[in-house]
Amino acid sequence: MDWIGKILRFIFKSFLTTGFIIFVIGAGALSAFLVFQNIFDVSDTVIPSVVGDELNVAQEKLYNAGLKIYVSGEEFDERISQNKIIAQDPVSGVQVKKNREIYVIVSKGSKVMTIKIPDLRNKEIKEATTLIEEYDLTLGRITYTNHFSVLKDVVIAQTPVPGNINTNSKDVNLLVSKGPY
Repeated sequence: MDWIGKILRFIFKSFLTTGFIIFVIGAGALSAFLVFQNIFDVSDTVIPSVVGDELNVAQEKLYNAGLKIYVSGEEFDERISQNKIIAQDPVSGVQVKKNREIYVIVSKGSKVMTIKIPDLRNKEIKEATTLIEEYDLTLGRITYTNHFSVLKDVVIAQTPVPGNINTNSKDVNLLVSKGPY
């Protein structure tokens, strides 16, 4: 009968050990759930508009809303001055989780270049377009009008005027004669 007692004690110890292991695993899982629930429960925030703001102002606005700023690019923009925000993604007014990155594009300002404009006045249209290409310019609008002294298909005037100019466009517009009335 001594061997029956040993078997019963072994079974009792096995159940006790198994129960203790299940209790420890359950307590650990419950503790982990309670701890990580607070870590992963990130509150929401509404994205403020930063378009048109200086970069440092935009950073502060987004930081105060619990968001991060990420400059995803820079572009030339004629209407928005240098170091101001042109666009943002996601757009303002959207509700997102805190600590999210907001992608912005920053303006490099107006793209001004110094170019030489040839004198195209009193030249035939074919010669004028060839000169425009040689100077690495772009033919803009061509407007035709009657002129009492300038022959047909000859340039009367141009914009911009000839010479070295600072501009943000390579377009050259021409006023061409249709001949006398």
